Amino acid sequence: MKTISEEYAKLLEWEHANTPGEWGHTAEMYVHTIVKHCEDYTDWLDYGAGSGGLTKATTKLYGNRFNIKEYEPSRPNTVAPEPADYVVCIDVLEHVEPELIDNVLDDLQRVTHKKGYFTISCRPATKILKDGRNAHILIQPKEWWKKKLEPRFKIIEEGWNQSDKNYKVIVYARQ
Repeated sequence: MKTISEEYAKLLEWEHANTPGEWGHTAEMYVHTIVKHCEDYTDWLDYGAGSGGLTKATTKLYGNRFNIKEYEPSRPNTVAPEPADYVVCIDVLEHVEPELIDNVLDDLQRVTHKKGYFTISCRPATKILKDGRNAHILIQPKEWWKKKLEPRFKIIEEGWNQSDKNYKVIVYARQ
């Protein structure tokens, strides 16, 4: 299942290499909330890990308590991730090519074995890609995202902050 085009993967690879630290750092803001919702799951997948901000922040604050696998499709030689008990997807889905969003959501469903914590930005990014597009290439209202997520996951909690326009959801896998 195709989740990213070759052209876009190369663009993101360039962006990650030339704007280090800017991709994946948002997870650091959510680390305490992510841990709070993980229950006792220690097998995690950071889906769309960017430069690995979640792993770095979690290790710094909690040591090696969690086994975090990272999946970042723009990294060279990336392979499809294995399912994990707890999947974290922080500020990723708004970066997905619109024509591939259903594939990505299907893949996210595939890898979420038990529970997930997702955040989706519903506003333009401050970052502009080198091709001139806004880094958030898929901006939709939270209602649109909810309709996309509901067939794939059981939404158990939602959050919305009008000031930052971030849609936060906690989900269970549909069995």
